[in-house]
Amino acid sequence: MTVKECVELAAIQLGIAEDVQAFLSGSGSEEDGKKAALLLSCFNIVENELALDYFPLLAEDTLETSGGVVEFSALQNAAVRVTRVADEWGNSTAFQLFPSFLKTQPGKVCVTYTYTPEKKTMDGVSDFCHSVSARLIAYGMAAEYTMATGAFEDAAVWDKKYKDGIRAAYRLQKCERIRSRRWV
Repeated sequence: MTVKECVELAAIQLGIAEDVQAFLSGSGSEEDGKKAALLLSCFNIVENELALDYFPLLAEDTLETSGGVVEFSALQNAAVRVTRVADEWGNSTAFQLFPSFLKTQPGKVCVTYTYTPEKKTMDGVSDFCHSVSARLIAYGMAAEYTMATGAFEDAAVWDKKYKDGIRAAYRLQKCERIRSRRWV
């Protein structure tokens, strides 16, 4: 899903679709540009919130280490939490976390971690693909937009829809279940 799709969907829900569409087509006023810029800012806030609080984004990087030190700056994304480090054969290895690096065995390692998405522009693509829908992001954007513009009653309504959407997305995720024991 693209950022532009989410912005247009949120603009439709907020009733400002004509203004935002005029700006995106290049014929809008400065006021239309401010609305579109605020919606873009809301998109970045919502995507970051979803990634950090509700639906962590996972990444896996394979790196070659000489002394077993992996600098966090060497990872492709901004790491939030390292979940696993494996050797080149896929076996889990021990690791220690430090403020700017992690220490593990020397050689080729695969680091699995959660990350925070980078700020997007209007032409960007969301880091979420299946677990989060454009509608859920648009609900969050509408809640942020109405809060930023001072429409607090509308913000409460949009925030409720956003939180309900998050709960529904949680229920749709595949979860592991432990079968109940049968006592004889």
